[in-house]
Amino acid sequence: MNFALFAFFSFAAGSIPFGYWIAFRFARMDIRKFGSKNIGATNVGRLVGWKFGFPVLVLDVAKGILPVYLSGIYASEGGIPFQLICGVLAVLGHMFSPFLGFKGGKGVATTLGVFLVLAPIACLGAALVFLVIVKYFKFVSLGSIFASLTLPFVYAFSSVLLLHEEVSYWILGTMVFVSIGIILTHRENILRILNRSELFAVKNEDEERNGDSERNRR
Repeated sequence: MNFALFAFFSFAAGSIPFGYWIAFRFARMDIRKFGSKNIGATNVGRLVGWKFGFPVLVLDVAKGILPVYLSGIYASEGGIPFQLICGVLAVLGHMFSPFLGFKGGKGVATTLGVFLVLAPIACLGAALVFLVIVKYFKFVSLGSIFASLTLPFVYAFSSVLLLHEEVSYWILGTMVFVSIGIILTHRENILRILNRSELFAVKNEDEERNGDSERNRR
């Protein structure tokens, strides 16, 4: 398959705004205007319900899995470097979706999908960090930031100590690059955490009332 065509497919797949479409279809809500104003699974789950938020999570992860996995089969001559290019394009598509005026989500779930194909052990380690942070601090955004920060380190250590493999500097470098991008997309979340105005992982009663009143005013 032509590399340019596969690269286009990767960006196009990543750009599909499942969270926005599902929230609008089933709740008639522009998810970008409520809660954290993000199109990701957490905001959809908090505002529309997790019966919609969980499918958004699965679909956003799949946007990272499919381009990387399929490029490894149908464009195998490109090797891991081309798989990583496809993965990065999928993440960028999610962050800068042409369907939403080249705006989008944070890229966390799609990044997870990319590296589930190429470094699954590292993803499990980063996911554990995410769960611990969310459990004790109650902020999904903080969990995402710490998981992104630790992903390259978990990959390097797990490759050497657990798998007894050489570290792929293509994978490691891409992890660092994407992790920096994810942290940059969380700039507003970091400010809200510092200002103590960040939304918790689970809505409290005040947020529930505010969310209901906002939806009723639409």
